[in-house]
Amino acid sequence: MRISKSIKRYKVKTPGGRTVIHFRKKKPSYSRCGKCGAKLNRPKLTVKELKKLPKTKKRPERPFPELCPKCMREYLKEKVR
Repeated sequence: MRISKSIKRYKVKTPGGRTVIHFRKKKPSYSRCGKCGAKLNRPKLTVKELKKLPKTKKRPERPFPELCPKCMREYLKEKVR
């Protein structure tokens, strides 16, 4: 089994006296705005945990959920003008 070097490893001594390597899962990063890069107000969960949430908890129900509210307002103002 090949495991990527980017996964964090740490050595653990078992009760039997053997030293084995355990792997730590990476923590997810914050969702960011597609335009300015600001943090979005969304849960910081793994893909597996996000699948269990209802649709409305994963992202806001408004146009352009990938943008922060400030950038969304600016974009809509430009489109209207």
